[in-house]
Amino acid sequence: MSRTPTKMIIANLTFEKIELRRLHQKVERLCGALEEALESENSDYFDSFSPAVDLCENEQTVEVCVELPGVKSEDINLIVTAKDIIIEGFKHYSPMTKKAISHFCCERQHGKFQRRIQLRWVININETHAELKNGILKITLPKLTDRRGASVKIPIKSE
Repeated sequence: MSRTPTKMIIANLTFEKIELRRLHQKVERLCGALEEALESENSDYFDSFSPAVDLCENEQTVEVCVELPGVKSEDINLIVTAKDIIIEGFKHYSPMTKKAISHFCCERQHGKFQRRIQLRWVININETHAELKNGILKITLPKLTDRRGASVKIPIKSE
């Protein structure tokens, strides 16, 4: 027994309806999850970014260069510990972006930023300095001589 063309068409339409209903339910769940994430107090993901970083070392220092075009030094918070560097702040929207009626392309990032860099060197935190010039934050971290594993001759007193 073969199916008639009419029955095949009806079967295909029924299958397509089932698939469309399944897809519609998935899209509804996705939209619900997105709304929940946007309403969440802890969701800063959509208005934050992580700036590009270069990390280099020489015999005396470790240097970190962070791309922060358009950011003022007063909008940057730099914290250095023995274990890591935390760079955070806010990049304000440009006047052009505020006045635009529509965007054809919007690739520049604005809003909160944060970058954490773990240090694997022993550094002198007290002599660390930073400079913001031409949109590049340059952090210079002087190295301390690592004394772990070094041998030291200890004098022995005798009676």
